[in-house]
Amino acid sequence: MEPTRRQGALAGSIGPDNLDDEMSIDVEFEGRSPEVKDYHCIKQLLQQLFLKAPVNLSDMTSILIHQPTIGSVIKQVTDVDDEEEDGDDDDQILGITSVINITEKTSECVENLHKLILDLNNQHSDSDTTLFVNRLLSDDDNQVGLLINERYVNIPSVISVPLFQALSKEMFKLKNEKQSYNFDYLIMICKLYKVKNDKKGNKSFENSEIIWANGEEEFFDKVADYKFEFCVQNDQGSALAGSWVESDPGMIAFRRVLIFTMDKFCSLTNQLQSLFANIETEYQHES
Repeated sequence: MEPTRRQGALAGSIGPDNLDDEMSIDVEFEGRSPEVKDYHCIKQLLQQLFLKAPVNLSDMTSILIHQPTIGSVIKQVTDVDDEEEDGDDDDQILGITSVINITEKTSECVENLHKLILDLNNQHSDSDTTLFVNRLLSDDDNQVGLLINERYVNIPSVISVPLFQALSKEMFKLKNEKQSYNFDYLIMICKLYKVKNDKKGNKSFENSEIIWANGEEEFFDKVADYKFEFCVQNDQGSALAGSWVESDPGMIAFRRVLIFTMDKFCSLTNQLQSLFANIETEYQHES
């Protein structure tokens, strides 16, 4: 996928991570620019991330669609015959990777996001993180972007590699034309689940197993300059995130907010391909 907005094929397999290779289904995906016809699909994806948070998602969806040559959506590649049979189903969007400037408060959703992150930071961060984030978002000289990386469950994490690479190139190109895309820091809100550990009556989540909804976000977690998290279990009211989570009472939904420099984003994006290759190699050795 290229920053010139050409369509490109993204190979991948879809299925639970613990399935054997012969039980996986090979699917070809396509990355392309967001379009007006994607509005409802993109808004649904945002709803599964923000849940009941006070953010105008209609406004955010419109911004993501109408931004200048930045961001990609994922759809499944289908044969011509299949498209004719499915009708409008071939327009189903399965994911979106993009960025929104939250420093320039020129829209309702950006004002919402700015306030939401400050409020969450003040409620859930340690003192150092609270101080840093408050300073970061109060200084308009700092260009801060909210990184959107959302898709439905069981779409393989490796699909994020070309999407992030394209986004990185797009931001690099735009920063020379528009100061608002010359980001100093990026903020990413990640979905994760913690496995309840009630042994000996211990109901805390300390040292509990973490399952990342988007596996690649664990790499960003490792390089983040600052982070904080909060539980959203009581905010869940949709099966969009996947019934395999909501049907398991031992899985508690959290959001983790990561803050990292633009330089770290670019560096990690360049390493993602090899990081996934290393994981695949380790898996093969263990098998």
